[in-house]
Amino acid sequence: MRRIAIPVVLLSSVALLFAAEPGWRIKPSAQWTMADAKQLLTTSPWVGEATPALLPKRSEFSRRDGGAMGGGEGVGLDSLSAGSLFGAGVAQPTKHGRRPSLTEPLEIRWESAAPIRAAETKAHEQDAPEIESGVYAIAIYDVPGLDSTNQKTLSRDLKKDAFLKSEGRKDRTPIRVDTLPQDNGLTTVVYIFPRTDEITAAEKRLTFTAILGRLSLAQYFYPEQMQLSGKLQL
Repeated sequence: MRRIAIPVVLLSSVALLFAAEPGWRIKPSAQWTMADAKQLLTTSPWVGEATPALLPKRSEFSRRDGGAMGGGEGVGLDSLSAGSLFGAGVAQPTKHGRRPSLTEPLEIRWESAAPIRAAETKAHEQDAPEIESGVYAIAIYDVPGLDSTNQKTLSRDLKKDAFLKSEGRKDRTPIRVDTLPQDNGLTTVVYIFPRTDEITAAEKRLTFTAILGRLSLAQYFYPEQMQLSGKLQL
């Protein structure tokens, strides 16, 4: 009986090991199911959720020093309700299935990674931003409270307050920030970094930080985990 039991136990262990691995990791992207794609877009090393911190209001002096005068001040986020942000009545769910709220975490994706792009295509996501080749791109979805009436000014302000930090390396800064207005007054913000400053798997942790209006957030990414079939996917 023992001779029979040993291989059965081994086979069971192998089955459990494969069952623990997500489908998107053990199958080529062409064979992913809709469930595989959605799992990668919600629970994978390329995706995170960060709860933003609310920064204090800027003084008139600091706004004037930064080029904002008088009527240029937006409504403070701490005074905004769902109704004032998204119109009368109950705020409608976003395209990503969440109801917009100032207190909810924001979804962050390493948008330029090939697995993310493949999963978005498989999941038929219509609001995925276009990303050119030769760059790293990090997207923050459904950001509330941004004034997108002057996108050039908004992009400039967002660009100067974003960094990609790695121990022992000079902080990387975006070369461009794209702002994509969405429903309910929300905005998808895409930070573009040059691939000329290459990121390697030897970098243990990347810390992405950004300030969006009066919201401040940070998100960790781990290059060692962001590999598929032995290749770093960024």
